[in-house]
Amino acid sequence: MQGNAADAYDPKLLYLKEKEVINSSEIGYFTFTYPPMFLLILAPLAYFPYLASLGLWLGATLAFYALMIRKISGYRQAIIPALAFPAVFLTIGHGQNAFLTTGLLAGALYYLDRKPDVAGIMLGLLTFKPHLGIIIPIVLIATGHWRVFVVATVTTLALAAASLAFFGLETWQAFFASNALAFEVLDKGLLPYHKMQSLFANIRLMGASVSIAYTLQIIYAFLVICIVTWIWVKPADRLLKNAALATSILMITPFLLDYDLTILSVAIACLAVYGSEHGFRGIPINLLVIAWLSSILFRLLNASIPFPWAQLMLCVLLAKIYLLARESRQNNSEYDLS
Repeated sequence: MQGNAADAYDPKLLYLKEKEVINSSEIGYFTFTYPPMFLLILAPLAYFPYLASLGLWLGATLAFYALMIRKISGYRQAIIPALAFPAVFLTIGHGQNAFLTTGLLAGALYYLDRKPDVAGIMLGLLTFKPHLGIIIPIVLIATGHWRVFVVATVTTLALAAASLAFFGLETWQAFFASNALAFEVLDKGLLPYHKMQSLFANIRLMGASVSIAYTLQIIYAFLVICIVTWIWVKPADRLLKNAALATSILMITPFLLDYDLTILSVAIACLAVYGSEHGFRGIPINLLVIAWLSSILFRLLNASIPFPWAQLMLCVLLAKIYLLARESRQNNSEYDLS
């Protein structure tokens, strides 16, 4: 709890603090590009020594992640494969927030119709990582989940106001000023592209220009949004809708690191439950296995053979979900006519 919160967005000051905390001058620079709302969550951890706060952070968010996977799957046994998911170990190794983002998404989907206010609050909290939520308001509006949408919006505004009150206007100004650095990191590959799993990063890794990579990413994202919105608007099993939304989040953003694939556990859990209830005829087990291994498998592949491996897998996964949703709708129609 030292200094000015706005210093978190000053690369030089942040790097000095990172070296001081780690007690090493050899570490690389770790950027902080989250909106000031995230500082509300992190601030209490500053009262503890670094290792203690890291342990508290990872322990609490991991427990939350496991609980929400348990809820959305409906099976206590789902906790074991969720904790063994390779992306979990990447998240722990990086001290990252993927457990929190995945838990909030899983919880919001679970409570969407059960407790709309809770779902809205969870989605509002998820806005600390806005690039992962691009499709969420579109789906909420398209499906008429207005209460959830309004509560999520109010929660977001309340968090922004609270961070403004606690940390001051200069912190928000510093955050917006730091966005240029965030785009520079992405555009110039200052964060190695082989660690990233987005279409944009993979296309750049293959040698394409920034403009071409962005153009392909935008077209790709638009198509994914259309497909997933269709799945949600039409009658289909909620497990398939949840799996489609979780999968699409990983396809739309140009900024996707390997530990962000923790979100894929939501899709895998939902598809595994759907398969156990309806049969795995339309869900190849080997596809689920590849999805489960994806966070490590595709990082290694990208380093040696540049290609959008993760996005190819996600495309196949989303295509399977689309076909299952269409089949589910047709079966329901036949049942209604009989």
